[in-house]
Amino acid sequence: MSEEKNPPSSDMAKFREFFSKAKHIVVLTGAGVSAESGVPTFRGAGGLWRKWKAQDLATPEAFASNPSLVWEFYHYRREVMSSKHPNKAHIAIAECEKRLKPQGRRVVVITQNIDELHKRAGSENILELHGNLFTTRCTKCGDVSVNKDSPICPALAGKGGGGEGGAQGSQNKCNNTFELPHSYSANFA
Repeated sequence: MSEEKNPPSSDMAKFREFFSKAKHIVVLTGAGVSAESGVPTFRGAGGLWRKWKAQDLATPEAFASNPSLVWEFYHYRREVMSSKHPNKAHIAIAECEKRLKPQGRRVVVITQNIDELHKRAGSENILELHGNLFTTRCTKCGDVSVNKDSPICPALAGKGGGGEGGAQGSQNKCNNTFELPHSYSANFA
């Protein structure tokens, strides 16, 4: 068995020294950072995948098979996010990015989260591995649009957890956003 050259360490002084010299910093986040804001997780205790099968709700195949069910699932998740706010971790990461930028140092957040809480906290350099709840792509024309309407289309009013108001006109260029079978939430987390 070979000995590791640099075994993992929890030496905070050593970390601070290394961090102080770093020009490029990556912060990798997942469900844990947003769980603190009350965002439901997928795999943890009470997670969404303990109630539903991912393959029935969060895949392109699920959308092709039952677009209405998939839309309702994502509509529910979008509505949940209307009451959630960035927490101290999101804010600390955004503040770190802002503080280091004038020093010529770059912080990039790579996240599995689709909730936009890093963006709302002020982070600018974000790679969303699974997209986000508020970006849609038309399956006919390929148009990608930000859509924060609640509900995202009139057909979802009263379904999936709220959003009784009408759509605000964020249709895509071929006007298919409001036809449920032709558009999908671009994240499929």
